[in-house]
Amino acid sequence: MPSAVSRAVIEVLLDRVSQGAATVSPEGRLTYLNQRLASMLGQARAQLAGKPLAELAAESDRDTLANALATGRDTAAQCRLAMPRPDGGGELQALLTFAPLGHGQASCLVTDLSMLGAIRDAVEVLKRVALDADGRRALAALERQSGRVLQPLNPAE
Repeated sequence: MPSAVSRAVIEVLLDRVSQGAATVSPEGRLTYLNQRLASMLGQARAQLAGKPLAELAAESDRDTLANALATGRDTAAQCRLAMPRPDGGGELQALLTFAPLGHGQASCLVTDLSMLGAIRDAVEVLKRVALDADGRRALAALERQSGRVLQPLNPAE
């Protein structure tokens, strides 16, 4: 477990990121989460603190999550999964990125993939539109720039 000082620093950093973020104990429980993650999941922070991260994943994605979390305790790891929202708001399609914090703990950044899907769809629509030379150059630049960002949506991941 990180010292009180380093734990406080980690929590301040997690509160400042624009993504959902949490720390996960060696047992797989959320030891800290930022307000952005609570909002993404449609729950209060107090309801989520101490909860097993696996309970937040769709049943069909729990093995994927367990493997990524086990790896993420020692080295960087990612997984894509669905996180059902208990408020009836459907499910969050998310990319979870884990990084080790030491002593079996990991940090977890949660990226909402719905916006990435919107970007991918917009690019596909623009490919079917008759564009002038400037429009084609702009579309080509958008495809190049968005390619890396859209990588999590690649089914071959």
